[in-house]
Amino acid sequence: MITVKVKGSSVEVSGHAGHSSIGTDIVCAGISALYQTLVESAMELTDGTYRTSSEAGYGYIKPNGYVSSEYKLLVRSFLIGINGIASSYPDYVKVITD
Repeated sequence: MITVKVKGSSVEVSGHAGHSSIGTDIVCAGISALYQTLVESAMELTDGTYRTSSEAGYGYIKPNGYVSSEYKLLVRSFLIGINGIASSYPDYVKVITD
């Protein structure tokens, strides 16, 4: 199962969906694409700096200090996509927000 935690301004994605075999898992691919887009968009479209970690089965992003309205909007958009996948695949994705 993939767990997505959004607490304040930090986003953490961990785990593997296990929907199908590695390389063909559409749930993992969808979550990964949304997470990678969040990170790249934050870096390119905002003036903030971020602490990030990305590796197989794990991703984390948190602003260093100031949290811009642009970043907040990106996180809201990320959650719309993540919640859509979670509602379609509830056995494979869990979303936790504060």
